[in-house]
Amino acid sequence: MKAITIPQPYAFEILSGRKTIEAMEWDSLHRGDILICSARKPAFSNEEMEEIEDEYGTLFLYGHALCIARLLEVRPMRDGDEERALMDEIDPDAYSWIFEDIRPVVPFPAKGKREFFEVDDSLLTVSPFKFNEPVAVKEGTAAQEFGVDLSGWRGRTAEIYKEEGEPRIRVTWDSLSLKMIPLSILERCEKEGIDWTGALLRFSQIESSQARDTVEDVQEAIEEIMENNPSIFEI
Repeated sequence: MKAITIPQPYAFEILSGRKTIEAMEWDSLHRGDILICSARKPAFSNEEMEEIEDEYGTLFLYGHALCIARLLEVRPMRDGDEERALMDEIDPDAYSWIFEDIRPVVPFPAKGKREFFEVDDSLLTVSPFKFNEPVAVKEGTAAQEFGVDLSGWRGRTAEIYKEEGEPRIRVTWDSLSLKMIPLSILERCEKEGIDWTGALLRFSQIESSQARDTVEDVQEAIEEIMENNPSIFEI
């Protein structure tokens, strides 16, 4: 498959659906699927990148294949493209690469080049879930280390990782599931530095569902839980 390298945070912004136009210096006749890989070097300083990671709530992967996108069109940038490209203003000398149908892949190291390069299709494992897709945990799934039955808990999909050679997908809990977390679990997570706002699960442990809240509801629930338990969170 044809692949291109895009620096972070832009590669993550394409993966997450935030960015559907990438401003490139070069034109292309290619249309169709293309593998998006993150460059080894970021677009900004380390300090700026850390701030962006905090804003997005993630740690960026560098030098890895991240997703497959369908390249719909390539044309000179024009007024109006700046919003979808997450730019303050257009670059009149750049080309708008317009992407759609973003499909995450299980990340793997990829040494990119300046323009197109080829990646063996055998390396690609496409996720059955898109980024930020509403999902529910299947019956019989438990967090064994905490002794908590997760059956029916809901959330949204996030990053994909490989744990012990097996893909795992991070599910960030929705506001209703967050409010179901026992205080004893919150306390243990805080003591051990474990993220309690989500969990790493196998693809086979979750299924597509319907969203029952908004991202804003999730943030409000997190803030409410922390404010109501100052002894746990040392507020």
